[in-house]
Amino acid sequence: MTPSAGTAPMSDWSLRLTGVSKRFGGVEAAKDVSFQLRKGQLLALLGPSGCGKTTTLRLIAGFEAPDGGSIEIGGRLMAGPGVFVPPERRRIGMVFQEYALFPHLSVAENVSFGLDAPAARRSQRVNEALELVGLRGLHKRMPHELSGGQQQRVALARALAPEPDLVLLDEPFSNLDAGLRLRVRAEVRSILKQANATAVFVTHDQEEAMSLVDQVAVMLDGSVRQVATPRQLYYQPADREVAAFVGDSNFLPGRALGRIVETEIGLVESQVDATGPVEALIRPESVALRPASQESGFRVRNVVFFGHDQLVTVQCQSARTLDARLLPGYQFFPGQPVEVRVVGPVMVYPSEPG
Repeated sequence: MTPSAGTAPMSDWSLRLTGVSKRFGGVEAAKDVSFQLRKGQLLALLGPSGCGKTTTLRLIAGFEAPDGGSIEIGGRLMAGPGVFVPPERRRIGMVFQEYALFPHLSVAENVSFGLDAPAARRSQRVNEALELVGLRGLHKRMPHELSGGQQQRVALARALAPEPDLVLLDEPFSNLDAGLRLRVRAEVRSILKQANATAVFVTHDQEEAMSLVDQVAVMLDGSVRQVATPRQLYYQPADREVAAFVGDSNFLPGRALGRIVETEIGLVESQVDATGPVEALIRPESVALRPASQESGFRVRNVVFFGHDQLVTVQCQSARTLDARLLPGYQFFPGQPVEVRVVGPVMVYPSEPG
């Protein structure tokens, strides 16, 4: 039986999208999008520009109506056949890219804006929300008197104050400089976890997605291609296209027989059974190097030093290159002969014809 709008929760899921689609003219912005979140989970919609992630967020928020499929929030049907609940009735908190703070209102007035409760309860919720985001005592400050990180936390406090079923964040850190972004996203994760909030982030920043959430949904060309934990997504991408998009990748052709793959750098262990021509996904962290004699078929082509690590590019006899990400203890140099091996099992994908 399909849940009705406004009925009591009938699902263990805080958010569930099933076969959601949206078309704008001749462009299918969202194609059969499906994923779900339990209470207290954080999910990132990760993908390049134009992949459909912002459209999906707008569909969840109720700013757009889907052409097909269904959206449930807190076990209640918000959009589906014959049902469309407007944004103001969805119990959603929004944090926008520009924060959207009212410049003429104080911090407390911004946080209380839209709270539908008696004055005493509004004041209590404002105090609780500002305490939660670490801004106690700044009630009377105006937005222009705050740092970028503080403005971000005011926006988050405003989203959390009504105790929503779901928080949506649209590229929330894109306006912060690199150093502040790292600190603020850690703070935001801590605040959301402390509040036991269910949240969906939209981002194109892979590092942000991988370090911030419990689950990542990779969107490419309007479709969700994989939903997984950050670790699973990095080491076990669902297909070659996801593998190429997420993180740095070496793809090495080979021939598989079960869990063993024969490649030009030797035998490599596979995570999955396969037979025939494949491409092995080898992350740079899985490539180990050591100095070798002049007879080695592998030579260092380039070294980029980052301080905390170094990226060493090695040229194989076939002229193909492999990147290795290594600790900076040993200094490699261009032209140096090296031995190459792969540490641990890798993912493999069938080679495309031709």
